[in-house]
Amino acid sequence: MEITANDFEQLVMQSTNWASSQDVWKKQDGRFEDWISAEINKLDFSFLRAYWVETYPAVLFVKAFLQALNYEYRVLFDSADGTYVVTTNYGGEI
Repeated sequence: MEITANDFEQLVMQSTNWASSQDVWKKQDGRFEDWISAEINKLDFSFLRAYWVETYPAVLFVKAFLQALNYEYRVLFDSADGTYVVTTNYGGEI
């Protein structure tokens, strides 16, 4: 299955500059949980962008898209709204 940039945009609910707004996220203690390691507050702010998606199936499609383009990523769970956040360098800065 080929996932296009347009498909990716349809999967994403919202996005932000992750690295440049890290001070805001760091103040929200315990909000993000690393999906792989289940560690809270061990966030990596080296990625430029963060993309929120509503469901885990959407995460799978986003991961497939990023992998096809050879982008690294990290999946987080956002406990503030029960969604997932995928951090990556895809999309650069706004």
